[in-house]
Amino acid sequence: MEKVFDIGNKIEITPVRSAFSSDKNTKKYSSQILDFDEVRTAKISAPLHDGRIVPMREGEDIDLCFFTKAGLYQCRGRVKKRYNDGKVAVLDVLFVSDPQKFQRRKFYRLECTFEINYRRFSKEEIKLREEIENAKRIGNDTLLEECKKKLEETPEHWSSATITNLSGGGVKFHLNETLDRGEPIELAIPLSLQKGVLPMKVMAHVIDCEKSMDSRSDARCEFDGVTNNEREVIVKYVFEEQRRRMSGGER
Repeated sequence: MEKVFDIGNKIEITPVRSAFSSDKNTKKYSSQILDFDEVRTAKISAPLHDGRIVPMREGEDIDLCFFTKAGLYQCRGRVKKRYNDGKVAVLDVLFVSDPQKFQRRKFYRLECTFEINYRRFSKEEIKLREEIENAKRIGNDTLLEECKKKLEETPEHWSSATITNLSGGGVKFHLNETLDRGEPIELAIPLSLQKGVLPMKVMAHVIDCEKSMDSRSDARCEFDGVTNNEREVIVKYVFEEQRRRMSGGER
């Protein structure tokens, strides 16, 4: 197996749950690579939660996410043995699949909570945007400029919401109303990067929107027309935030 990580790299562990299991816990736990036999078995620190060791059964399958200098890698592992090495609680883990780098088509989804703004489009604005696309298609510059001017004069009404997870492909957020499936929206997302807060505006459409336990709604949306640079910024934020959490740092 090709080695893609180094001793000391941080790991995020997610227990693999059976569809028939009554335990619906999907929490992620922090760990670290302590040693590797250069074949398929690694020695890692036992994960902790609230200062206590998370019990992992021998033979239990876990999903592993490695935070390396080359980016994020993931694979499936199986707990072979658990024991104490001095004062350190340790797991021997067998890699049952080869580590794979997160591909652009399969973005890592970050669980997070911060405020964003979104807006729905009026019928007038949707019509103007359709006319702009049509004017571009037929090459009518006069109509294009006319529609763009009207669009600029159209008032924008923004509402607040709370992000619950984010990836390079889309977002899920908590809001006070229900959106229609397939509805186009615009999102204003402030990303806290190491260099400072970067405000981003991106287009998206609603995948689904369902009522939540507190009478609000949860909307899942997929980004539309996002440039490669914009997507790279979002992925960079996700990666930076994960590394910050794994190192126990503060933003």
